[in-house]
Amino acid sequence: MSWTGRLVKVDLGTGGWVLETRDGKKIALFGDVDEALAGSQVEVHGTKVDGASFMMTGDAMVQVDRIRKT
Repeated sequence: MSWTGRLVKVDLGTGGWVLETRDGKKIALFGDVDEALAGSQVEVHGTKVDGASFMMTGDAMVQVDRIRKT
């Protein structure tokens, strides 16, 4: 699956990555994320996973396969 939005670094706890979609959802991202993409519009390809994130974004969690800048 893929999702698009703005990539945001979150400084909560140990830190993490969130994709903010155009419809206002926040998706917690797990896996390799290039810090150089912070703040960029990106397309994330990955697999949606069940469970709870320490960032508690509330919308979804995705295990990242790849990210590309759009």
